[in-house]
Formats: sequence, C-alpha cells, structure tokens
Amino acid sequence: MHREAMTLSARRTTLETDVDARIDLHGKGEAEVSTGVELLDDMLRILAASGSFDIRIKARGDATGDHHLVEDVGITLGRCLSAVKSGTGSAVVPYGDCTALAAVSFGSTGFKANLNLSAKNIGGMALENLEHFMRSMAYSGSFTLHVITDGGDDREKIVSSMRALGVALRNAIRDGGFEERIP
Repeated sequence: MHREAMTLSARRTTLETDVDARIDLHGKGEAEVSTGVELLDDMLRILAASGSFDIRIKARGDATGDHHLVEDVGITLGRCLSAVKSGTGSAVVPYGDCTALAAVSFGSTGFKANLNLSAKNIGGMALENLEHFMRSMAYSGSFTLHVITDGGDDREKIVSSMRALGVALRNAIRDGGFEERIP
C-alpha cells in the first residue's frame, strides 16, 4: 500500500527561542531533532517512533534555561498537528515497571496529566516542563490530551508516557481527518 507524504510544518521565533518543526504523518518513525536539551531530544525521538511519524525539529533557546525552549517546541509541534480536525485515540503502553495511558481527542482543547515524577531534572531538562510541553502541544494543536502513569521510576514514566502519546496520536489521526498545509 502506497501512502503519500503528509508533511505539516510550523515555525516559531521569539526573543527566547527559534523553533522550526516538520512532521510527516505518514512517515516511518524517524526523527531528526536538535534542541540542545538531551531529554527533549529523546522524548521527540520516542514520539516519532511510537507514532510512526517522521519528525524534524531544529530549535535553539537562550541561556535562561530550558523552560522557554521546551514550551516553544511543544507549541510549534502542536501548530503542526492543528491541521488534524477530528479523531479520537488512546493507548496503554508499558515500559519497565511503568504503565502509561494517553488519550487524545482532536477538535476540543483540554489537558490533564498525572505523571507522578519525583526528580527535579533529567537530561538537562526540568521535569516540571514535561507536563508543560504536553499542555502546550495540546492547546496549540486544538486537542484534548490526558496522560496518566503508574509505577516505575522517572525515566520509565517518561518513556512510557511518550510512547503512549505517540500511539494515541497515531490512532486519533487515523480515526479523524486533516488538512494539508504546504511547508
């Protein structure tokens, strides 16, 4: 079965950041990401692989920390996904001792997360920004996102939640529809 490329793109430039994002909804799960934040790069790779999307993100931030960069990557990725107008999907994904549930519904905006993270920072990123990334992506993408984790350590929670998010997004996109946006 041949699937045509469906590449969506967005760019966000502020005083603090410059983010260029492209996502091919009919990709192979490949990621080319460069944000300067190790954990954020890992999260984007996991999202691409789990959702079978090709994601290309080049981002730079200022020296004030990772908050603005993580937020603006979420906003920019959400803007790409805003072309999806409808669809609902969910996934329950285990990783190690953790199980994560993610549910996505396009067409209405909302966010709820219960990640139960205990560390302050992993891979150069403040973990409080993980939920901020998800919320920014959902609000900018005009979809509702709920993510819950149970068990495991912080790394397992992050991996399982990003895997569940990727699968839930893929399922929602297959369920709904989208408009093509020229890059």
